Amino acid sequence: MLPSIVLWAFGLVLTLWGLYSMNRAFKKNKTKNNLIQLLLTGEASGIGQFISGIVTIAVGFVVLYFQNK
Repeated sequence: MLPSIVLWAFGLVLTLWGLYSMNRAFKKNKTKNNLIQLLLTGEASGIGQFISGIVTIAVGFVVLYFQNK
């Protein structure tokens, strides 16, 4: 139970930090605020953090499932 809670908490932190980074990047480039431009300019670190946070939360659910089985 504890490993899954730690994974959920870490995934939540990553997801929120990714959203914050993406919003900050979009506000900085108001004229070019689309996802393609962010990927081309290399300011897509928030997207990676966001996706890895979601994956970490999913892994936490898988760990919880297999621990209770």
